[in-house]
Amino acid sequence: MHPDSHPSSHPPLLRRIDRIVLRVPSLAAGVKFYTDTMGLHLVHQAAHFATLRCSEDKTEVVLHDDPDQPAEAVYWLVDNVKEIYNHRAELKLAFLSPPQQAARGFRAAVKDPFGTVLFLIDRSSDTQGVVEDAKAPGELFAGVEPRVAPKRDLLIKLYQQLGRTADDLPYTPHFESLYGPYAESHPDPKPSRAETWRHLLNLRKAGKLPKLGEAKSRPPTVTPQELSSLKALLGPSTGRRDRLPYTEQFDKLVDEFNRTLPRKLSPHLVWRLVATLSK
Repeated sequence: MHPDSHPSSHPPLLRRIDRIVLRVPSLAAGVKFYTDTMGLHLVHQAAHFATLRCSEDKTEVVLHDDPDQPAEAVYWLVDNVKEIYNHRAELKLAFLSPPQQAARGFRAAVKDPFGTVLFLIDRSSDTQGVVEDAKAPGELFAGVEPRVAPKRDLLIKLYQQLGRTADDLPYTPHFESLYGPYAESHPDPKPSRAETWRHLLNLRKAGKLPKLGEAKSRPPTVTPQELSSLKALLGPSTGRRDRLPYTEQFDKLVDEFNRTLPRKLSPHLVWRLVATLSK
């Protein structure tokens, strides 16, 4: 036993890895690679996700092409998610939401004391023949960020009151003044900042947001070399840059980009730079 380790007072919670979730740019190409090259067996395929399995293993690989969902996730099989939830305080686990019904049991996402998110799933109501993931890809990540129906009229009203263009909002007090009343208008689960931002984007793409002129803030001045560094850090995400605000990916981008600069930029100013790259 490691000198710093302590014997556990309860049975092991994590039994095995139940599934590994991966986002791919093309579902067809992803399925082809993981079956033809990696030798996995295709179990089920729908419009936006596919479930595969190793021939001698119960662990599944779930591929999806939803840009609004996490790029990677690992689900751990446990005996009973609700039982763990009931003992969350003594286990020092922070649940991101209460356990939610899955096809064959319950699932949830928790944070350990170090900030790591763990996805838990059980088979407490196991049903033979049920395909776990025959549902919308958003439900693959239950407990992380539930899809919340947008309140379009309210969001448009709050947006008009700000008088600032959408690209000028992320990481500003103006966005917070919109987000606060918008989130409070929803019952639980409430939309996160990332989901509120996506609601705004969808309204803009549908031509529902009023035209408010040019952004009031300007991108910071950087050297061509620094701009090239930002483009390199973005990589393939440049084409999907609208979806970056309020994501862990963007937080990492800000940290990495600031390491290349003589002075640190705020998340808003980094966003203002990113917002100009694909225009």
